[in-house]
Amino acid sequence: MNNNTSGLVAWARRLDRVAIASGHLLIWMLLPMVLALTWEVAARYLFNAPTIWAYDMTFMLYGSFFMLGCAYTLQRKAHVRTDSFYQDWSPRRQAVTDLVCYVLMFLPVVCVFMVWGWGYFWKAFQTSETFVSSSWQPVTWPFKLSMPLAGALLLVQGISECLKCAYAVRHGRWPEAVALPEVSV
Repeated sequence: MNNNTSGLVAWARRLDRVAIASGHLLIWMLLPMVLALTWEVAARYLFNAPTIWAYDMTFMLYGSFFMLGCAYTLQRKAHVRTDSFYQDWSPRRQAVTDLVCYVLMFLPVVCVFMVWGWGYFWKAFQTSETFVSSSWQPVTWPFKLSMPLAGALLLVQGISECLKCAYAVRHGRWPEAVALPEVSV
């Protein structure tokens, strides 16, 4: 591996750390979500006293968890993919296809998502917007902040994937996978 290409992989590995760290941090969002759901079920069915906040808390946490976890999922190659033809292609052809798709479709859409998500968040923040789906009426901006953050995380991971593709195009093989620690709770 020459210095130029090893630099591509080194940068990709540095960028991967962002998705890995966010994934490890994000896993802790499951705890308040599960606790809120458990509390609501117990309050509703055992004590006949449903809460006014558990539904909103749950959908905000789950929505945030889903969006913010996308970069970690991309880094782990865990998104749904149909490999009918792709799996039989050479690594170079796979990388060219992936690189074209990342540059022409993925990165522009992620940038639009990040910019529009920021506007969506900023408006909610400035106006102290609240959810009106329950009498609790929590503010929406913490939930809406997850949109531009998810876009930024996906942008960073998308660049990492492009660097790995560039390596594969040049060398005809994918960079060696690095054993990464699994998320543990």
